[in-house]
Amino acid sequence: MYWLFAVLLNLSNHQALAQQDKWDLRRCVEYAYNNNISIKQADIDARVAKLSLEQSKWSQFGQASFSTSMGLNFGRSINPTTNLFTTNQSLYQNYSLQAGASLFNWFSLRRTIEANKYNYDAQMANIDKVKSDVALNVAAAYLTALLAREQVNVSSAKLQLTKQQLDITRKMVDAGTVPELNAAELEAQFATDTSTLISAQETYGINLLQLKAFLSLDAAVPFDLDNTPVESIPLEPIAELQPDLVYSLAEKSYPLQRMNDLRFAAAQKNVGAVKGQMFPTLSIFGGLGNSFNNELRQQIVTRQPDQPTNLYAVNNVFDTSIVYTPYATQAFVKQPFSKVFTGYGTQLDNNFRQQIGLSLNVPIFNGNLARTNFQKAKLNVQTVDLQRKNDLLTLKQNIYQAYNNAVAAMQKYEANKKAVSTAVRSFDLASKRYNIGLLNTIDYLTNQNNMFAQQINLLSSHYDFVFKMKVLEFYKGMGVKL
Repeated sequence: MYWLFAVLLNLSNHQALAQQDKWDLRRCVEYAYNNNISIKQADIDARVAKLSLEQSKWSQFGQASFSTSMGLNFGRSINPTTNLFTTNQSLYQNYSLQAGASLFNWFSLRRTIEANKYNYDAQMANIDKVKSDVALNVAAAYLTALLAREQVNVSSAKLQLTKQQLDITRKMVDAGTVPELNAAELEAQFATDTSTLISAQETYGINLLQLKAFLSLDAAVPFDLDNTPVESIPLEPIAELQPDLVYSLAEKSYPLQRMNDLRFAAAQKNVGAVKGQMFPTLSIFGGLGNSFNNELRQQIVTRQPDQPTNLYAVNNVFDTSIVYTPYATQAFVKQPFSKVFTGYGTQLDNNFRQQIGLSLNVPIFNGNLARTNFQKAKLNVQTVDLQRKNDLLTLKQNIYQAYNNAVAAMQKYEANKKAVSTAVRSFDLASKRYNIGLLNTIDYLTNQNNMFAQQINLLSSHYDFVFKMKVLEFYKGMGVKL
């Protein structure tokens, strides 16, 4: 029993912590920075660009390679140690160490390094851009979820008010002071308000799931928003967010424009890198080599036994006109394995060779490839420049549109405040008249519905105004914060 009580107590503590675990906007944004897939993809692109930069730097030091090979020769082949033809089977091994570096290539390599450096910086700026976009999307989803929660609260309050009025009316009907119709009308309103509350709760749940999607957070994880009153969210004065001022700041600090400027610089450097490939290149090279070769079969020569003379005698008379050459026989005998590598060290000492020299590579004709690449690089500069100008134009349009939207949202918010004040006063008067029997139920419910509708409109316009102001602050370079 004690262990069961401990498990239940631990489970209840976890549930309490889950219920108390609130997410404010800062926590949401930081979590998105660490887990959002788009940010991770941008980070991978930046690391790939860094690898390209490091590789281009290492290419300044040329290249070096070592190789060795071992094999068997059969039939007619060249002995690599004597350079003579042989038909004997042999075991050979070669060693080779080659190195080379470019001495002058019309600064093509240097321009490539500079272009890769700008490309890497552009990818780092792209990470900031993606983070900014994610932060803005998270803020929009966060404010939308806050609004949905407030609508749940308003719908719940309306349902409670209708329930209280229904209970009072039911008692009055039982007492015979008001007709049954009044209670029936309130019951119908109670059912409508219940449906409205359920719809508001569903919308709030969907908004939370959308916010989790921006955060790349598991949909099953307990998640609740922090209690951030919309009235406490700080806003810059609209006078400090004039579109011309915001644009002048965004033109210099907005990550997208910084990324475009860096890509434009990289494209210009790439033109110089490609142009250098059209001219002669001077390089230095050197190498070391060695070889070993040993025959697998030993040649054995057998000669005629020694004769007292090479003259042939007939009847003890030597004929000096006839001369016979001694003959010899030869055979190949397989050497034992212990003697295959005989003289290995001596051959390596004798066959060690070195080389060093200069190489001049003059491009004459390669299918017009180099010149075509040069023309493509120049056109790419124009493409990047046009994209940069187009993004600047889009940025300016977005800022002026955001300013107009913010001004309109502010005016709508102020108008809704007055509408709510009027609706609350009208409902207050209607309630007093209804309680003394001077107002029918339909008119009472009409005033009540109008008041809550105006309150929901006020909430919507307030959150919309806050978000529009936050967009302007975002373009100004102030980030996104509540």
